[in-house]
Amino acid sequence: MKVFLAGTVMAVSLLSGCAVMRADVRPAPEVTVPKTPEMVARGQYLFKHVMDCTGCHTTLDPKTFKPDLTKFAAGGNMFGPEFGAPAKVFSANLTSDPKTGLGSWTDGEILRALREGVSRDGRPLMPMMPYMNYHELSDDDAYALVAFMRTIKPVENRVPANEIGFPLNMLANTFPKKLDAPVAPPANDPIARGRYLVKMAGCAECHSPMGAAGPDVSRAFAGGAFFKGEGLGPEGKGIKVPNISPDVATGIGSWTDAQIANAIRFGQRPDGKTLRPPMMWPNYNGINDEDIKAMVAYLRTVPAQKNPVEGRW
Repeated sequence: MKVFLAGTVMAVSLLSGCAVMRADVRPAPEVTVPKTPEMVARGQYLFKHVMDCTGCHTTLDPKTFKPDLTKFAAGGNMFGPEFGAPAKVFSANLTSDPKTGLGSWTDGEILRALREGVSRDGRPLMPMMPYMNYHELSDDDAYALVAFMRTIKPVENRVPANEIGFPLNMLANTFPKKLDAPVAPPANDPIARGRYLVKMAGCAECHSPMGAAGPDVSRAFAGGAFFKGEGLGPEGKGIKVPNISPDVATGIGSWTDAQIANAIRFGQRPDGKTLRPPMMWPNYNGINDEDIKAMVAYLRTVPAQKNPVEGRW
């Protein structure tokens, strides 16, 4: 959701080095996803809880961040400069409405958009949609998501056109990456599964310092990104995202496993105070015990980053 781009100077340099910048596009796969009850249930779990697709693709009250479930997955949320986006990008309608949603898309077109970042017409999707993370989404889970999305009732909601200027409109063509091979699930151990779940949840994208070119991955989970908006922070003055690396002094290294789990699922800090939006713990509340334990186990293994984040969060 929060991916910056390099400055205009670097952009012009990149553009001057190639005549045409094209998305890495392949034809949408010809596949029909099984819509079994088990697949739909798994997809619902991923969509609503682990990946929190609801938080981006359902209209949120700007003050409380509560979703309008009468327009579930109908899109229209705008992500702009207050969320680190150098443009105005609107979340897509993922309902089965044939005119304004995915009702006329094939299963293969949805799968390609989800993991490769290419729209039905071949245009690149904006990286506020974290398809670069979802590139690692296993085939089984990707199919399950499509199975669930096919069950979402249609809501006619024509989303406004994105407002994307130069150089982002050109650089966006370089972001999609095609899949050339099947994607297996993570290894069957807690840390590997935890890494997978944390990546699908997009934790590092929020909890890393922001630089000129986006989240500073060399300091992943160190926190410090600043978001502003009507419902963010005291009196809407904005909020800094906390350090969730294992650093004892400035991160969560001194927290117990139970305290980390409570923060993810119940929005509760060790001091009893409630975490503020945009931490969508009401949706993460549905992550099951086994997956929460795996996520905590993985977070214990990431490099500790000393980064004191001052201010209420």
